[in-house]
Amino acid sequence: MRKVIILIFILTNFIYSQIGYVNIEHPVYSFLDRMQLIHIIDNYNSFELPKTRKEITDYLKIIIKKRAILSSVDSKTLDDFITEFNFDLSGSVNSYYSLFAHDTTTIFNQKEKFLYFYSDSSTFNTFINFVGSGEALYSRDKLTNENASTTLFTFGGEIRGTIQNHIGYFARATNGLHFGDKDLAAFKSNLKYNYKYSEGNHDSSQYFDETSAYLMAEYEHVKFKIGNDRINIGYGIAKTIMDNYMPPMDYLTMQFNYSVFSYTFLHGKLFGTKNVVFNPSKGWQSVIADKYFVYHRLGLNFSKHCRFGIGETIIYANRNIDFSYLNPFLFYKSAEHANQDRDNSMLFFDFQNNSVKGLSFYAMLLIDDVDFSKLGTNWYGNKFLFDAGASYELFPSSIPLTVAFQYLRINPYVYSHRINNNNYTSLNIGLGSNIEPNSESFLFNIKYKPHYRVRLGITYRYKKHGANKTDANGNVLVNYGGDILVGHREIDSDEVIFLNGIEETINHFTVTAEYEPIKNYLLILQTDILKTNKENLTILNKSIINLIFSIRI
Repeated sequence: MRKVIILIFILTNFIYSQIGYVNIEHPVYSFLDRMQLIHIIDNYNSFELPKTRKEITDYLKIIIKKRAILSSVDSKTLDDFITEFNFDLSGSVNSYYSLFAHDTTTIFNQKEKFLYFYSDSSTFNTFINFVGSGEALYSRDKLTNENASTTLFTFGGEIRGTIQNHIGYFARATNGLHFGDKDLAAFKSNLKYNYKYSEGNHDSSQYFDETSAYLMAEYEHVKFKIGNDRINIGYGIAKTIMDNYMPPMDYLTMQFNYSVFSYTFLHGKLFGTKNVVFNPSKGWQSVIADKYFVYHRLGLNFSKHCRFGIGETIIYANRNIDFSYLNPFLFYKSAEHANQDRDNSMLFFDFQNNSVKGLSFYAMLLIDDVDFSKLGTNWYGNKFLFDAGASYELFPSSIPLTVAFQYLRINPYVYSHRINNNNYTSLNIGLGSNIEPNSESFLFNIKYKPHYRVRLGITYRYKKHGANKTDANGNVLVNYGGDILVGHREIDSDEVIFLNGIEETINHFTVTAEYEPIKNYLLILQTDILKTNKENLTILNKSIINLIFSIRI
């Protein structure tokens, strides 16, 4: 009888397996981080996000078995995720609500909501949602004593599903409209590079749009994906390999997981230098250089005592796709040499430990370039990034209260390159954290859940930066290695000193409160206080309040 039950469980999971990814902003990732910290789950790799629905479901199954030792808030949070991932867990749609189905309940119920969903065993299923949000931003400039406000409205839809139990698809498209101060609206990082918003003419500049999509195949130990959606690579509050500030990237990726081994390969398309030229017959045209990003990493997840990774990144530009970098297993530094040293390669090592229940710490060393014969000198070409941090659960078994700390040291000229299009940017925006080279940063974060539907957070960032000396037009007079867009030039000194240059300090304090009174209806209140000093003179002192209401049905 026991064997029959196990067989039914296996077949159920096979028949109703969902193929797809869960976006990086989903609260389930914070929950899984806490579950790993307090030793409820193991073998969870937070270095690379997003995860697939199958991966997340597997973790939820482990947590469900250990529910008895969870706190009351964690247990109720788990119930919410069981509601949302019900179909993935058991094949049931009892906790789902469809607007177009014959359902006697209202849209203000506590079920997971969809416009429409359909499932036909393992052959085909699809889930369709409307997504919308309204945002109100208000800012006060304490230097000029001026106020500004703006309102943003976004609406659109998304569809996801599975075909033949191995193929997953996803597409999302939204349009938006803004009223009020345009500079304040650009505080939202996704609007800084949005073409329709920033480059539009006349009234069209009020509008913005965004889209993401992917097609993927997932098997027992390997998965493939081609798409365009958000990726995070790196530990901690600020991701050093890839964070959320850059424009969306089109890419293809392969991931392999078996036992303690994991391997990821990614090849993506970026935007290089942009020039606007005049064509007599066609008028003004944008010309953007071709540019590509390549990443691979081997992970060894031995146990909670030692998770280790080694990886490489490559930036190359001004030519078509290079087949050398389509090989997932090639050592890219040597391939770069074979390609006549035209590209920007970086090597990194990362480590994480969670031996003590409730405590995790990590470290990463990134080597942008190095000459071992000149180690210990001030030679500009020895470019290192050091990233270290820790997370601690103050009350592992009772209250979800997490304290985190991160320290970043980015040496002069890190991320930059002598060939401009090979710098570590897309549309001149850094791929990693928004911290320039020749900087150090201290980040503190507190996350607290007083209620399973309430999330509170406080983040403090302090950054010290040695900026380049420039003239009134922005031309670099003295290069201290403090600008990601300006690599070392022949006229620059071969010696650099960390944090030498025009001293800049930034204090950034963020308070966030999120409340989900009804499933899929979310209220967010965020306050940012920013203060920037340059050579002991305050050049920015501003507070911004952001109120967001989002709906998903």
